[in-house]
Amino acid sequence: MKHTESTLEEVRDDKGFFGHPRAIGTLALGNFCNSAAWGAFYALMIYYLYTPFSKGLGFSQGDAALMIAAMGAANGLLNIVGSWLSDRVLGMRKALILGNLLKAIAFFILAIPPTSQVFGQTMAYIALVLLSMPIMGMSNASLTGQLYRKEDARRRDAAFTIHQFANTVAGIITPVVVGQIGLSNYHIGFAVAGVFALLYGAAIFFTQYRFFGPLGEAPIKPLSARERQRILKGLVIGLVVLALVIAALVLTKHFNLNAIINAVTTFAFVVPICFLVNLFTKKDLTARDHTHLRAFLWFFFAQIVMALGATLLTSAIAIFLDKKVNRVIFGITIAPGSLQVIYMVMDLIAGPIFIFLWTKTRAGAIRTTYKYGMGLLVTALAFFTLTIPSLILGGSGSSGYSLWWVLIYYAFMALSDQLVGPIGSSLVSGLSPESYETQLQTAWNQTAAIGNAIAIIFFKFFQTADQQVYLFPIVAVALVAVALVLTVFSRHIERQMAA
Repeated sequence: MKHTESTLEEVRDDKGFFGHPRAIGTLALGNFCNSAAWGAFYALMIYYLYTPFSKGLGFSQGDAALMIAAMGAANGLLNIVGSWLSDRVLGMRKALILGNLLKAIAFFILAIPPTSQVFGQTMAYIALVLLSMPIMGMSNASLTGQLYRKEDARRRDAAFTIHQFANTVAGIITPVVVGQIGLSNYHIGFAVAGVFALLYGAAIFFTQYRFFGPLGEAPIKPLSARERQRILKGLVIGLVVLALVIAALVLTKHFNLNAIINAVTTFAFVVPICFLVNLFTKKDLTARDHTHLRAFLWFFFAQIVMALGATLLTSAIAIFLDKKVNRVIFGITIAPGSLQVIYMVMDLIAGPIFIFLWTKTRAGAIRTTYKYGMGLLVTALAFFTLTIPSLILGGSGSSGYSLWWVLIYYAFMALSDQLVGPIGSSLVSGLSPESYETQLQTAWNQTAAIGNAIAIIFFKFFQTADQQVYLFPIVAVALVAVALVLTVFSRHIERQMAA
C-alpha cells in the first residue's frame, strides 16, 4: 500500500462526504466514538469506585471524588505534552491511533472483574494513570482544519458543526444505555467504552492513506537530531529522578493515594503558572499584545471558578444524584449516570436559540464582559438551586430530594454553557497575539487543571455526600463575587481588549 494514495490537492477537492472530504467522515466517526467512550466512562466510574466490593471497589465517596478530580487535572496538564508529541514526534494520525489504543487498554483493564478488592483498586489506579495520558492532543481538530484551504471557511465551519453534532449524539445516547447497564454490571459498560476507543483508532488506521493523503502522516515540525538527543537525555534523567522519588516514598511508607493526589495538585498549580509566565515573557510581544494579555487574565481567573463548577458536575453532583435524589420515574429506577442526557438535550435546544440571539437581535451588541458575567451569574443560580433542597429546606433522607431540583439545575447550566463557553473561546481568540493563538488557547484550557486541583483540596475536607452539599453554596458565592468584579471593572477590561 502506498503511503499517499491521494495528493493533498485531491484530498481538499474531495466532496465524497456530503460535500466534504471523506476524511471528515472518519474524523466525525472518531469524535462520536470518543464522546461515546468518555460518556460511558463518566456514567460509571465514580459509582464503580465507591460501590462496595464485589460489585464496586469499595473506596470512600471522598476518595472516589479525589481520584476523578486528579485524573481530570493530570489529563488537562498532559494535554500539552500530547499536542507536542503529535506535532514534533508522532504525527497526528499516529497520535490518534496510539492514543486510542492506550485509552482502550485502560477501559478494558476496568472491564476485568477483580478477584480481590486490592487487585481491583490497583487496576483502577493503573487505568486512571493511562487515561491521564492524552497522546492525541488536539490532533482531530488540527486535521479537520488542514483538510480545507484557508479561503474555504464555509466548509470548514460546517465540518466543525458536523463534529459537534457527532459529539452531542454520542453524549445523549451512551450515558443512558451504559448507565442503565451499570446498574447490574459495571464491567460490561467499561468494555463498551473500550470497544468505542478501538473503533476510533481503527477508523483512522484503515482510512488514513486513502482519505487523508499526506496530511498528518509526519510531524508538522519534526525534531532535529540535536533536539532528539537533548530531549532523550532529559527524559532519561526525569524518569530516573521520578523512580528514585517513588522508591524513597515506598521505603518510607509514604507512597499512597494521598501522596499521588498531593503531587498532582502541586503540578496542577505550578505548570499552568509556568506556562503563562513563559507566554507573557515572549520577546516578540508588542505593547498591544501585553495589554491584551492583561485583559485575558481577568477572564482566566474567572474561568478557574467555572472549571471548579464543571469538576463538581462529574464528582460531587454525581454522588448527590446517586445518594440524595429520588430517581424512580413511573416505577423505573433511572441510573444516576443516565440523568446527564437531560442536560445534553437542554444544551442541544439552547444552542440554536443563542445563535439567533447573537446574530439576529440586539443581544449581539451586549458587551463581552457582560455576556460572560451573565454566564457566571446563571451558573451561580444553578448551584443555588441545589442549595435550596439540600441545606435550606432540609430533606427527607437518602434518595429523598425531588428530581425537579436537578432539572432546574440542568436548565441553568445549559443556559450558562451558551454564555460562558462560546464567549470565552471567542474572546481568547480575539485577544491572542499573532502566532500565539494556539498557546493562549492552551493556557485557557489549563483552567480545567487548576479547577480540578482546587476541587481536590475541597474533597479532602468534604468527604461524604452529606458534606459535599456545602460545596454548592460555596461555588455559587464565588461565582457571584467574580461576576461582580468583572462588572465593576468592565469598562477598564473593555479598554484593554480594544487596545
